[in-house]
Amino acid sequence: MNSGFIEAFSQIVRVKRVDKNTLVETIKASLVSAARRKLGQDADIQVHLDEAKGQLDIFRVFKVVDKVEDDAVELLLEDAKEIDEKAEIGGEVLEELSLEEFGRNAIQAAKQILTQKVREAERERTFEEYKDKVGVIISGTVRQIDRGNILLNLGRAEAYLPMREQIRKERYNQGDTIRACIVEVDKEIRGPQIIVSRASNQFLLKLFEQEVPEIFDGDVEIKRIAREPGGRSKIAVYSRSDKVDAVGSCVGMKGSRVQAVVNELHGEKIDIVNWSENINEFVSRALSPAKVSALRFNEAEGFVMAIVEDDQLSLAIGKEGQNVRLASKLTDWRITLTTVKEIEKRDKLEQKLQMDISEMVGVSARMAQKLKSVGILTVQKLYKTTLEELLEIDGIGQKTAERVKVLALETMEELNKALEDLLEKEKEIEEEEASKPLFDEDSLAPEVIKEEEEIVLTEEALFGDLAGDDRKKEDKTDPSGDADKTDGEAELEEPDDDEEEEDGEIPGADSEEIEPDEDEDSEK
Repeated sequence: MNSGFIEAFSQIVRVKRVDKNTLVETIKASLVSAARRKLGQDADIQVHLDEAKGQLDIFRVFKVVDKVEDDAVELLLEDAKEIDEKAEIGGEVLEELSLEEFGRNAIQAAKQILTQKVREAERERTFEEYKDKVGVIISGTVRQIDRGNILLNLGRAEAYLPMREQIRKERYNQGDTIRACIVEVDKEIRGPQIIVSRASNQFLLKLFEQEVPEIFDGDVEIKRIAREPGGRSKIAVYSRSDKVDAVGSCVGMKGSRVQAVVNELHGEKIDIVNWSENINEFVSRALSPAKVSALRFNEAEGFVMAIVEDDQLSLAIGKEGQNVRLASKLTDWRITLTTVKEIEKRDKLEQKLQMDISEMVGVSARMAQKLKSVGILTVQKLYKTTLEELLEIDGIGQKTAERVKVLALETMEELNKALEDLLEKEKEIEEEEASKPLFDEDSLAPEVIKEEEEIVLTEEALFGDLAGDDRKKEDKTDPSGDADKTDGEAELEEPDDDEEEEDGEIPGADSEEIEPDEDEDSEK
């Protein structure tokens, strides 16, 4: 063959960075496969490659025999001498072959084998190069975007940034440069072997390592990370030296270090708190910027109730519950929030629901007396008492202790249900009170002035009442006038002069109306 093949061979070694010996063996194997597709699978094929001369030769090998049993690999002496005059029985002859003899299909198959082998060799090289770089931040250029998944060009390799490992607010275009952290290198999967991430906790940790020398040197350690990519993160840091402020080192002068990380994450907020072995301190710090008044732990169920003032509740919860959610992830405790006012109300109701141990169903008087003798006076106290502590009481065995604990659990469930019902009723009452207006809104409404009907002044309107009054007087004073008639149409008697004078008397303006007593009635 001509030297063009050798030049192509050298270019593959240089560009693909494939091992030279591996590529030589791959080329030989592909040409052998192509020859056997044409001449048969039993044919003995040899490939000789001379890089110095730029020569590549393909031979078919025959064994010289006096009687042919397998014509694929054996040849009679007469036929062998046509190939090589020096052929002898028991020896071998080499028949030179050219690629043109293989046919188009055979050459295409050889090309596919060569391509596959080179790709496998390249994948092996990539795996060996990057397998020890998990956790390292690399930079790549966006080569292709497919349904949100991004293929990055790293130069001599490719990396894959799945959608699940991206920050949800970020958008990229072809040609953009992306920094990400290697999270996995796998040579078994198809496609790109290097999986990178921008949403992992490891990426945030490595960014701080790059920006904070104290972390890189080991003086400051990032103990825990809780992150919601693109939204907010909380990190707990610890200083191994009394002379180094862990939080101050991460924040930097005027916030320069943490701001560099925030800019890389496109505005993701980061809270930095001091890590502590004291769980009370750690939970309180994790809920910052809110100030915690008190904490109540339930180690059996793995949750803690954080009590805050009313004006701190919204800070503790955070936007859409983000602050308390991240604090729970950071501390590995389920955190519930309540206010001082609510906890006082709950404590007051719990105090009302304290049940004497003798009132618990299923506990005999003798058992109640025994429990009271060791200070277990209420069901609530019994519920908090461990099984081991019950077994230390004289006269209580394993089975009895287990039954007592079951009874205590069932009773506490009922009491807690009653407590929740009471709290719900209290809440409904408060909401009802809050819904009432502070004052009567109708009192502030503008006064409605009724329009007075226009009165038409007529003679009848002016003097009609006076005429009616005169007629009434005439009816009363005229003896001939008809009085109002009853069923018997009796006539009224004419009043005495004295009575007329009494009727005509007008009391003074300042005098009060005096009710007559019994003596005045008798005189009349």
